[in-house]
Amino acid sequence: MSDLLRIERLEHIEFDEERSYLCEHEGLTSKVYFGLRTVPERWRKTLWDLYQESLHIIDAIQDQCCYTEDSFCQALVDKDYNKVLMVVDDHPVALLLGTNNLEKAKVAYINPDFIRSRFPREVEEGRFWYITCLFVSPQLRSLGLVRQLVLSAIDAIWEKDYVLAMDVTDQRLFIPEILVRLAQETSFPVVKEKLGSQEYFAFRKDSH
Repeated sequence: MSDLLRIERLEHIEFDEERSYLCEHEGLTSKVYFGLRTVPERWRKTLWDLYQESLHIIDAIQDQCCYTEDSFCQALVDKDYNKVLMVVDDHPVALLLGTNNLEKAKVAYINPDFIRSRFPREVEEGRFWYITCLFVSPQLRSLGLVRQLVLSAIDAIWEKDYVLAMDVTDQRLFIPEILVRLAQETSFPVVKEKLGSQEYFAFRKDSH
């Protein structure tokens, strides 16, 4: 782990999170709340704005924003969702949102029957979690603080024996690679499995 990044696990519970971390990197300090059950109301509107800003990818054929404002805010207080939230100076800057309720995960266009057939034991035991959204403030993407958000997910894979799954557009294929690389660097390696893909085609008149 880089000497420029200092991470401290906090002992006290501030909200209803499972655990929290204090992170310092290049003069900036952040808190990461892992396993947050209910996102405090004062942060919800900012998170919705960041969600729209971060996941509006003009080069992606599929809309990456699967939530409306109402359904997004509802997910932020839904206890079937696990939230990993990063805050800098009391401003939310990154969010990982996942659920082990496959019916609710359908909002991200997955097929629950496929997941149950591929991971029957993990689904039955509640250890399969689908990440319905993952985003970081554009102002924070180049900072080492984002590392702790990823490490929180890796920690869950190892400590709780979770399977985490997600989908990314072609423009974001670097995200799974970052997770694998950080896992290797921290001596908690993970295995990446490709679950499938979907191609888009257009047809037009052949003028030749």
